[in-house]
Amino acid sequence: MLWAFRKLRDERGGTFVLAIVGLVVMLILGTSFIGRTINALYHAKNARDDMTALGLAESGVDMVVCMLYDDYGSISSQLAGSGQYHQTFSMPRGTSDVQVYTNYAGVPDALLIRSTGTTYNNVDARVRVIAKAMTDVSRVFRGAIFSDSPMTLHGSGTVLPDASGDGGDIYSNGDITFSGTSFTMSNTGHIYTTGTTNWVPPQVPGTNVFQNIAPIPMPVIDLTWYQNHATRVVNGNLTVNGGEFDLDGITYVTGDVRLAGNYRGRGIIVAAGKIRITGNVTAITGESGSDEYALVVMSPRAVSISGNSTVEGLVYAHNVDAEVTLSGNPYIKGAVCADVVTTNGSITVEYSDVWSGLGLPGQDKTQYQQVSWQRVM
Repeated sequence: MLWAFRKLRDERGGTFVLAIVGLVVMLILGTSFIGRTINALYHAKNARDDMTALGLAESGVDMVVCMLYDDYGSISSQLAGSGQYHQTFSMPRGTSDVQVYTNYAGVPDALLIRSTGTTYNNVDARVRVIAKAMTDVSRVFRGAIFSDSPMTLHGSGTVLPDASGDGGDIYSNGDITFSGTSFTMSNTGHIYTTGTTNWVPPQVPGTNVFQNIAPIPMPVIDLTWYQNHATRVVNGNLTVNGGEFDLDGITYVTGDVRLAGNYRGRGIIVAAGKIRITGNVTAITGESGSDEYALVVMSPRAVSISGNSTVEGLVYAHNVDAEVTLSGNPYIKGAVCADVVTTNGSITVEYSDVWSGLGLPGQDKTQYQQVSWQRVM
C-alpha cells in the first residue's frame, strides 16, 4: 500500500513538472509569436508610411505640371526669369516640397523637377523627374485604340485602318493582354506598348510591334476652355434618344449625356459628367462627302457604349482613371482613346480621322511629358 502511494506521488510530481515545462514552452512560443506580430506590424507601418511619402512626392510633381498647364501663380514667368521655382504644398497626409529647374542639360524645353514628400510623422521620399514640353499631343489621335493604362482585350475583336491603310493601331501605356487569339488586325496595323504584349495577331508583321517604348501623354480636357468656347451650354443632363440632331461647334453639358440618333454637321459634345451611348450614333445618310460631318464625344469621367451600337466619331475620356467601356458588339468608325479601355464581347474599331479642325484637347496649351522618373530617397 505504501509502495502504491509513493508511486502515485511520484507520478503527480512528474505530471506537475511536465505541466510547468509545457507552460514555459507555450510562453516562449507565445512571446515569439507576439514579437513576430509586432515586428510585422512595424514593417507594415513603415511600408505604409513610405508609400504615403512617395505618393506625396509624386503629387507634388503632378501639382507643378498642372500649374504649368494653366500658368497658375505665374509659374511660367518665374521660371523664365530666374530659371527656378520652389513651392511647398500642404496635402491631406503631409507636405510636398518641389523644386523646378529649366533648361535641364542645356535643353530649352526640358525641366528637372525634384519633389520631396514628407508625412506628418516625418517619413520622407524624394523623386527626380525630367519633363519635356509638348506642344503637339496629336499622336494620341492617330490610332484606332489608345489606352493610358495596361489593357486587356477580352473576347474577340477587329481593328482596321482607314481607306489609305493608316490608323489601324493599338497603343497601351502598359502591358497589352489578349485574352484569346480571335483578334483581327491588318498588315498595316501596329502594336505600341510601354510594356509587353502577350500575343500578336497573325496579320501584324513583327516589324510593326514596338514594346517597352516611351509613354505618350494624353492631352488634358480643359473643361473651362470648352465651356467658354461653347456654341451651346446645357445646364444639367442632355438626352438625345433617337431621331436627328444637329452639330455646330461645341456643345458643353454640365451633367451627364445619354445619346442615340443621327447627326448632321460637325461638332464636339463635352460632358462634365458621364456619357452613355445606347444606340446608333451615325451621320445622316446622304451627306455629301466625309468632311461634311464629324463627331467627337468627350468626358473626364466615363463613356460607355453597349449593345450592337454603331458610332461614327472619336470617343475620348481622360482625367486620371476615366474609362471607355465597350460591351456587346459595338462598331466604332473613328477612334477610342481613354485612361482605361475596357472591352467585353466582340468589338470592331475602324479608324477614321474626320475631326481635323474641331478643337481637340491640347489646343493652345503646352503640356509636359515625364520622360524620366527616378526615386532618389
